[in-house]
Amino acid sequence: MYKVVWFARFREGLERSAARRHWAEVHGPLGGKVPQMETYVQSHVVDSLSDDAVGFDGYSCSWFADEEAFNEALDTPEWAALGADSDNVFDWSSFEGMSAVLEEHTIVDGDYGPFKTVWVVRFQDEIRRDPERARAAHEHWIETHGGKFGREVPGIGRYVQSHCVAPLDPVRVNEGVDLLFDGFSECWFEDRAAYERATSSPEWLAMNEDAQTFCDVPFFAHMSAVVEENVVKGRGLAAVNP
Repeated sequence: MYKVVWFARFREGLERSAARRHWAEVHGPLGGKVPQMETYVQSHVVDSLSDDAVGFDGYSCSWFADEEAFNEALDTPEWAALGADSDNVFDWSSFEGMSAVLEEHTIVDGDYGPFKTVWVVRFQDEIRRDPERARAAHEHWIETHGGKFGREVPGIGRYVQSHCVAPLDPVRVNEGVDLLFDGFSECWFEDRAAYERATSSPEWLAMNEDAQTFCDVPFFAHMSAVVEENVVKGRGLAAVNP
């Protein structure tokens, strides 16, 4: 599958509850009409995972059969209608550097629990400047951070990493765009209590120590959140909420 993401902030002056309602009830159905889009999931920010305010209001992920299907979708009238409606709810500047084609890696293949969290990952600057070190960091994130440490954390129902492989401008692939992030991790839990137990475990603490070896840890402070899913299309249309 060909997966893409758009992180976004709502348009200035738009009341938050109204923006979320428009995104879910108007923008979402427009996206669901794009014929090539096989799955479409919105993730609405509902709380921070730190003392800092979250630097985004949510993100949308869409899945297509392949790159050709994605490019075909961009030229449909349904996509044009979706893009036109974006002006009604989103700050277009927030998409810059925060839209990408992704490579998905499922670390814990469990159920989509009702409590979902996300951490947007940015590698340390010295790693990002070196293509070979950046490639190694992606591998480490998958095999060690997730495959070794993440799988040992008790209580994670499902854990998925999404790694950036190409930037969007924010619609079409454009290698000239500087991505501001390198991917994101999503974890699903039974409830907040399960999340809190997991994050207080020694296994989680070991995972956090490992993150400091390759991640820009301060970046997490405003780029991690509790999110509420709105499954618009695909995945059995089973929306889950915290």
